Amino acid sequence: MEKRKVFFLINSIGFGGAERALVNLLSIPSLYSALDISVVLLDKEPLVRQLPSNVKLCQLDAKRALLRSILQLNSLLSEEKPTLVVSFLVRANVCNALTGIIQKHKVILCERMHLSSHLDNQFTGFKRSFAGLIPLISYRWADAVLGVSSGVTRNLIDHFHVNSKKAHTIFNPYNIEAIRKASKEAPEVDLPSNFIVSAGRLTAAKNFKQLINAYLSSTETASLCILGEGEQREELNRYIKDRRAEKRIILLGYAKNPFTIFSRAKYYISASTNEGFPNALLEAMTVGLPVIMTNCPSGPAEILEGDSNFKSDKCHLGKFGVLVPLDNELQLTVAINRMQVDEIRADYSARSIMRSRDFSIDKVSAEYWMFLKRFL
Repeated sequence: MEKRKVFFLINSIGFGGAERALVNLLSIPSLYSALDISVVLLDKEPLVRQLPSNVKLCQLDAKRALLRSILQLNSLLSEEKPTLVVSFLVRANVCNALTGIIQKHKVILCERMHLSSHLDNQFTGFKRSFAGLIPLISYRWADAVLGVSSGVTRNLIDHFHVNSKKAHTIFNPYNIEAIRKASKEAPEVDLPSNFIVSAGRLTAAKNFKQLINAYLSSTETASLCILGEGEQREELNRYIKDRRAEKRIILLGYAKNPFTIFSRAKYYISASTNEGFPNALLEAMTVGLPVIMTNCPSGPAEILEGDSNFKSDKCHLGKFGVLVPLDNELQLTVAINRMQVDEIRADYSARSIMRSRDFSIDKVSAEYWMFLKRFL
């Protein structure tokens, strides 16, 4: 009997968390051996993550343009006629939803970001209204929408008119064994003997300037190492230089193996203003790092307090890590100072390892595939 075709649609296979989640989802072939699986990329860009050998690959050449993406995808779907298309990231989700109206395949959208705050960080004025209108119109046509955290899912229901009966939450899967194995390798960069670590694209949404200010105001003596690349790199270099902190704050750039850097750090910290489900946070917890993170709209409170609705106007020692109110430099400094206590760090190190098991690849991938097969 011919296998049913399932397409996974994404813009490209780059360094981001959505791309890593997709690769992890496909990393256990026994879960989908009865299906014909293809990954479709909208853009012809280099792959920086390896796909399993049993998965077919198709690259379109939409050059990051929405209309071109829709037209090229629609042409491919007319030829291949998959039963189900599962998409990741906003442009791919819009393309999937709109072509589904024409091609009649089952449509599942996977939203990785708290969409309202993500768009707020990207656009203002008319552009913001227009950018929000596109998913508002298209997402309602999906057969199901998966949020990567409860906050993401709730935002889709409240602000993008996704039917609550079609909205579900499934977390990101993490290959805990592979992460811990990689953490034992030699670092690819020179590291200080004592440092704390943060990671993410060097963009305004990650709020690295506030993190730098809070760090320099604290009693922390360890260096601050920041992993990642992005458009703010030169701006952050100048910011650090202006504060004469070049010897204390190090922009490490992109690392192929961040886990070996995480495992050598004193603790992990993030001042991000927007997340869907913070991958670097969970990866740091997997190798036993105590963690500090701002309570941005979705993800952190669900991970660190076990309550997606948790709010506090002060630094909070949560069940699994330290939560700081959003955009509060003073309380971020307070959190850093609390992490100078050896007993607090040791306690949260153990709690990080315990909490990370809830997001293991075996558990979450099985949940994903059980859900997807309902639409075949």
